[in-house]
Amino acid sequence: MQGVTTALVAFIFFCVIFPERIKNRPQFYAAFGLICLIILLDALSFMIGASGFRVFAYFGVAVLQVGTICLLFLAAGGITWRDLGGELSNAFEVIRRGGEEKEVIVPLRGEMPKKRDAYDEAGAEAVPSERINLDDAAPEARPPDQQRGTSNPSIPLE
Repeated sequence: MQGVTTALVAFIFFCVIFPERIKNRPQFYAAFGLICLIILLDALSFMIGASGFRVFAYFGVAVLQVGTICLLFLAAGGITWRDLGGELSNAFEVIRRGGEEKEVIVPLRGEMPKKRDAYDEAGAEAVPSERINLDDAAPEARPPDQQRGTSNPSIPLE
């Protein structure tokens, strides 16, 4: 436990020497306050010496150290608790699924997806029963560029 506190204090001194490493100052100062509480709680546990209080102090120091590590991580990264929670939940989903992309979940309650255009609004009656291949269409039905035999890969705007 003392080694973790030493590493946290060393990181705070590193950030004092190189202040550009800290992107969120309030989180850094909160971590500094937690380090001070860790040192005071550790000193109290040695002063009082009762075994029950030492166990409580040991647990308290552990909780404060975890909080300090999180705050220093956030302060150096410049992110908020909400951003960290979102990143951790996304990481959990990726680890659980074993892939990089998020799954598309289809509702089972009978909900219909939103309609995208007027063709969907017309319903199934407007759907043609057979497929029309434009390459097989008569030459007079083709666009003027294709009638002349020129190959223009651009889409006509008019």
